[in-house]
Amino acid sequence: MNGKILSFFILFLCGFYASAGIKFTPVQMNIDDFKRQKSTTVNIESTGISTSKIYEINAFKWEQNDKGEDILVKDDTLLFNPKIFELKPESKQLVRMGFSQSPANLKKEQAWRIIFEEITPVVDKSNLTFLFNFSLPLFAGKQVSPKLDVNIQKTSNTSYLNINNVADSHAKLIEIIVLDQNNKEIVKKNIVQYILSGKKVVVDLGDINVNGRLKLKIKLEDQAEYLEFPIKV
Repeated sequence: MNGKILSFFILFLCGFYASAGIKFTPVQMNIDDFKRQKSTTVNIESTGISTSKIYEINAFKWEQNDKGEDILVKDDTLLFNPKIFELKPESKQLVRMGFSQSPANLKKEQAWRIIFEEITPVVDKSNLTFLFNFSLPLFAGKQVSPKLDVNIQKTSNTSYLNINNVADSHAKLIEIIVLDQNNKEIVKKNIVQYILSGKKVVVDLGDINVNGRLKLKIKLEDQAEYLEFPIKV
């Protein structure tokens, strides 16, 4: 029986994350002011793994299309120390990353995905090998107050919420609630979705069997209060 290798791609979207015995801290990196800071660090910790793992790090410029789908293009302007490392069982590794030169046009926040790719080991041909690749977001530029523009489009049996991020930095959705005129909850969705600056996402709200004016509440990460919008279905 020939050995098989299965790769898994995991996006980090929480305060900290541990999977396959690997924990990253932090899971989102920010460089706000390049006059004072040109680099940042991430700590990787192994907990409970039985064998060493080798990772190679690469950066990808992160954009989104008109549907909110991610577009990643490899970018060599980011440097890593170390770029390749071995993570042994019950150990820690500190990785520093920074730009060889400051990104241009930082009036609007820019985004990257930092990919930690597990390098294929020499495998026993009789075994099934699982490889885990990890992706962390890196944002460069000032984080500003959120500003969203929303509207609903309704088909015969489905309502779609269009959310446009018109601020100069990203927003991260974590919850969407729709209330009727009596403040009765008719839709609640837990969601983990980044919207980059100037981009849009579309959220399926299902069949809303209520017509007229409603209230939309959106919870963003790192925001204490919900953003509220009047909407009409």
